[in-house]
Amino acid sequence: MVAKNAGIADALEKRCDNAITAVGGYFLLACGTILLTSNGRNHATMWPADALILALLLLNTRANWPAILAAGWAANLMANALARGWDPGLIFYGGINMGQTLLAALFICRKGRPQNVLADSATAVRFVLYAGIVAPALGALAGSLVTALIFAQPFGTSFVRWYVSNALGLLILTPFLMSLFDGSFVQYFKEPVRADRKEVVGLHVLHVAVTGAVFAQNIAPTLFLPVSTAMALSFRLGRLGAILGTLAIAVIGSLATYLGHGPISLVHSGVDIQEFVLQFYLGVILATTLPVAATVSSRARALQDLTEREEALRLMMAHSSDGIVSFDMSGKCRWADGPLEAYLGVEPGALVGRTLDALSLRAPALAARLLECGAGGGEGSSSIEFCPILRPHLTLEASFATMRQDGKPVGTVVTLSDVTGRKAREIATRSKAQVDDLTGLLNRSGFQKRLRDALADERRTVTLALVDVDSFASINDNYGHGVGDAVLWEIARRLKASTRTDDVLARLGGDRFAVLLGCDLETGLKVCERMVETVRESPVVNDGAVSVLASVRCGLAQHARDMRREEIFDAAAAALEDLKRRGRNGVAVAA
Repeated sequence: MVAKNAGIADALEKRCDNAITAVGGYFLLACGTILLTSNGRNHATMWPADALILALLLLNTRANWPAILAAGWAANLMANALARGWDPGLIFYGGINMGQTLLAALFICRKGRPQNVLADSATAVRFVLYAGIVAPALGALAGSLVTALIFAQPFGTSFVRWYVSNALGLLILTPFLMSLFDGSFVQYFKEPVRADRKEVVGLHVLHVAVTGAVFAQNIAPTLFLPVSTAMALSFRLGRLGAILGTLAIAVIGSLATYLGHGPISLVHSGVDIQEFVLQFYLGVILATTLPVAATVSSRARALQDLTEREEALRLMMAHSSDGIVSFDMSGKCRWADGPLEAYLGVEPGALVGRTLDALSLRAPALAARLLECGAGGGEGSSSIEFCPILRPHLTLEASFATMRQDGKPVGTVVTLSDVTGRKAREIATRSKAQVDDLTGLLNRSGFQKRLRDALADERRTVTLALVDVDSFASINDNYGHGVGDAVLWEIARRLKASTRTDDVLARLGGDRFAVLLGCDLETGLKVCERMVETVRESPVVNDGAVSVLASVRCGLAQHARDMRREEIFDAAAAALEDLKRRGRNGVAVAA
């Protein structure tokens, strides 16, 4: 409840502040403008008071608009009554002024309330269209009718003066007042470093001096000079520079013309024509500086956004486990960041500006892949895995993304990730899938892979031995499967102990084992005889309650040229069956 009451109090206080600003500011601007640029019966040369109301409307939510408009209407009535003399028709002036200002605010805020009306080209166009054309034209139509009825002024002349004066006032003063109220001008002069601040002040002093000098004389038509310095302010300082520059020309030019000084006084066709020339001149300046200011501001904001995003990306990369390297089409590194020193043994900054040669010394596979891509656009695999030269214990994954502009490749971005742990898990998973759970030996799948690899090497001598346990079914029947498993485990251990280091032993399933021997038949025969003897020399299970003797038989076959893998298996199996017909244990060689 306390927080709610505090919020209501803050809202009321803000509305009161806006109303006071609207009343006081509007009254002073309106009185001064009427007294300086009007004869009391016609319209002023430039009407800046409505710009104050429009600025307040654009800076506030719509809930605050009624108070601002009511305060502006009251101030308009007081100013006109004081400067022109009271007339009931003056009530309409305030209504028309507030109506055109409200209309401009509604149209400008159709796509959201802008922080400033010159933020970008689209917002500036919307501001000029509604505040400089549509709203003043509708206001001029209504205001000229009232002026014709109250003061008997010609409708056409009154329409032109109302339209031009209101349009100029809104276009020149609204951006200035918005920047004044939101604190932009304070930051404008505070933020630059000392050298830049001197430049900002110096440019404005130069502009005011040039404008003052031009309008202080009525000899030479040098109106182009203030335009030049105003353009310099727009290009160099952007939105706020253009606003202050245009305002300086408007104030100095209006005062000088009113006092009969300046190049515009060279026009000897009467005061009305001189005022129209001044209005036209200010309109040209606005048409020249506002687009430039909007473009410069838009680019400055885009550059600031880009800088902020780049800094955010650098912060992310500083705390990221991934490294990033970018190469252009010529193979030159344009950008690098992340833990590249830990991955490749080189700091990111040391790669920037270097060619692929610097990368090939540390990661040849990566450099070769980039070379295949033309370092920026070649199509191919989206990622590779490699081990860096200086970090051989690491496995890195490089993911490639092609940068394109207008559909054409302009470079390649490489993301480096440490996949050492994942690679180790993959290897462990594959190894586990090829291991027999009971004996810890290779299973059929793992053995088949080893056999394929061995047979693919034509220089290698390959001999295959198949091993069966004699009467294993009887062991299971007599002692149970638990004892049977123990028998298989012990036989596997003894077979392993009987083979050589480079021999490959596997359990193919059931009671059948296989041995891949890298030797000829004669040597293989000796290995098999040793295995047979090792198994039968003592009980394979002897736990006090159960004692089991077992024996094995071996079928041996040597791989011959052009023999397929299935054929060497069939030959060893045939030798095993032949041995079974002739006796239980022992070794048989394929014919």
